[in-house]
Amino acid sequence: MKMMTITLLITLGAFTACGQKSETEATAPASGAANQTETMADMAPPLQIGKLVKGKGTVTAIDAKAGTVTLDHEAIPEAGWPAMTMSFSAPAEVIAKATPGQKVAFDLRVEDKGGTITGIEKQ
Repeated sequence: MKMMTITLLITLGAFTACGQKSETEATAPASGAANQTETMADMAPPLQIGKLVKGKGTVTAIDAKAGTVTLDHEAIPEAGWPAMTMSFSAPAEVIAKATPGQKVAFDLRVEDKGGTITGIEKQ
């Protein structure tokens, strides 16, 4: 009798679950509907804070006082970033090697809201 009861409960549970939508299905837009609010951050892989990546770009500005180098860089897939112009923090020895207009290859440590250039080389 116990085995029949257990089997019956399992079967009823399976039938009940069949008619329910998963949490993803319940909140997803209707088929074919475009999600107008999707942002680049939604499409990009999660940032890996502290990850070291490489990039290429052109130095567009230097602010030694603020400790930043602005680069017009190519896409950096390892960070989930498209090509863009962006300011990065940089130590004095990196800033000393950079010149506006110069094409460079750079090493970057990904951080919460950008990154720090840890190395830079003229191309």
